[in-house]
Amino acid sequence: MKKKETGERVFANFVLNAVQRFRNRSIRFKLLLYFVIIILVSIVTLGAVGTTLYKRSMEETANEHTIQMMGQVKHNIVHYFSEMENILDYITHQREVVSFYQMNGLDEAAQARNRTEVQGILSMYENNNPEIAGILLVNEQDQFISNKLEKIVRDPLTTESWYRETVQHPDELQLISKPIGRNLKTEYNYSADQVLSFVKAVKDPETGSVLGVALLDLELSVIQRTIESVSLGKSGFVYITDQQGGIVYSPVNPAVYRIHPDWLESGYINMVKTIHNRSYQIMQNRFEDIHWKIVGVFPLDESQSVVVKLQLYTVIVVLITLLMAVVISWFFTNSIINPVRKLRSLMKRVEEGEMQLRFHIRSTDEIGQLGHSFNKMVQEIERLIQLVYTEQKEKREAELKVLQEQIKPHFLYNTLDTIQWMAQDRKADDIVEIIGALTNLFRIGLSKGKETIRLAEELKHVESYLIIQMARYEGKLSYRIEADGELMDCTVLKLILQPLVENAIYHGIKMKKGKGMIRIEAVKREERLVLSVADDGVGIDSEALARINAGLKHAGNPEYKSGYGLFNVNERIRLTYGAAYGLEVESEYGQGTRINVSLPLMRDGNASVSME
Repeated sequence: MKKKETGERVFANFVLNAVQRFRNRSIRFKLLLYFVIIILVSIVTLGAVGTTLYKRSMEETANEHTIQMMGQVKHNIVHYFSEMENILDYITHQREVVSFYQMNGLDEAAQARNRTEVQGILSMYENNNPEIAGILLVNEQDQFISNKLEKIVRDPLTTESWYRETVQHPDELQLISKPIGRNLKTEYNYSADQVLSFVKAVKDPETGSVLGVALLDLELSVIQRTIESVSLGKSGFVYITDQQGGIVYSPVNPAVYRIHPDWLESGYINMVKTIHNRSYQIMQNRFEDIHWKIVGVFPLDESQSVVVKLQLYTVIVVLITLLMAVVISWFFTNSIINPVRKLRSLMKRVEEGEMQLRFHIRSTDEIGQLGHSFNKMVQEIERLIQLVYTEQKEKREAELKVLQEQIKPHFLYNTLDTIQWMAQDRKADDIVEIIGALTNLFRIGLSKGKETIRLAEELKHVESYLIIQMARYEGKLSYRIEADGELMDCTVLKLILQPLVENAIYHGIKMKKGKGMIRIEAVKREERLVLSVADDGVGIDSEALARINAGLKHAGNPEYKSGYGLFNVNERIRLTYGAAYGLEVESEYGQGTRINVSLPLMRDGNASVSME
């Protein structure tokens, strides 16, 4: 019982897993599978029903044809039998023939004349009916007349079984197939298998007593031609049996001798029997008066061979149709799925910040409408981003203007110059250097409200900041600035290096024992301007480094809004130039940190700021 429950549970889990896997498959696969299943079920159902109906129709047609052919053979044979019976009636009612049967009391001359007259009558019927193998008249005195039949031995004919049987049943026409053992022979030496005997009693017209019998032999070739004139397929055949079940005539066929007589006595008109591992349809009909049977036999595989071919052709058509259906369904599903996949790819790229992308609409169907909605959505998002950027920019400019108004730059510069001259008068060179650096720091930082400055000015600004910091930390800090001369005129966002240097000092050099070095570089890489700030401070552990780079990559996340100035710098760069640019941090704990700044390579003389 437990094994059964376990098996059922395993099967249920398998089904659930299969259903879940199917749900996770692509829409293309599902559509293709649905189309194939629908087409396959339709074609197979149509083929199976059509084949079944056609098979049934073929069987009914074959049976109707067999019945029709058997009826035709039966009609022809009955016609011959009736004709032979009529001939015997005509002969036995002739005056001369009656005289032959009543020749008691006639002299020899009268008997001779009568015999000659009867022989003439027999010759007339034999000549007009060539299928008659012979006619024999026998009276009670064992006297007989025939043109083609004669005794084999002297034994009386009245003792023959066919004679006695006929006398005992004077009102019945006796049909004897294969009359073996008769004391008769024909001038053409017909064998018993070649003739069919009709025997009829001859009665006295006045008293009704039996005077003798009349025998007529019919060539069996007549029945043979009648039977062979019909066909039941390629190897079907028709044969006739007599009242005792003996075969009257059958074409040469090994199957006929395998048909058991009991099958025909069972009362079934239509039956299927197996002979030599081959199924045969056997149908029979009866001759009502003589109790003979006509039997039609044909193999079922012949009538079903057409059905087998039809089934084969149906399978071929199903396979071809299914292949065509798969190909057509593939193209059809692609026409639906490819635009959806393209739209999905565009959405992914838009998520990464490429707001200029649009879905090219080629139709007005549901996919086209979805693409149109996507374009409107991206356009609206781009508009909102630009609106936020403009608002933030205007806000920063307003704050900067307020700061400038508060500081009064010219007053500040003049005051600093006054302090610098006073320091020079007192020979305080270190104060002079710090005041000069502070002056440059303010002048470049304000830049008359401009957002971009030349790289040379940005480097001068950060150098001024470093001079002030070196004076503050009294020999704990040193620096080196390296930049290609051809890059000095490139325009950059102002105040992007100072926060990075400040970060290097406070989180790297300050925490280190001994003196620290800050190295600032500017190089050109693949049509990009790459600025780097490197320090040999304490570095950053791998976990913190991964968290910082993740924050730089996912700009705009409130989690990274505070804590490090480099996040603000990164956000300014991405808002100005796009998500393809920004910061990347490299660090090894205990060895130092390097921050790379990726910017577009831009040159604009108008972006420079006066150094006066």
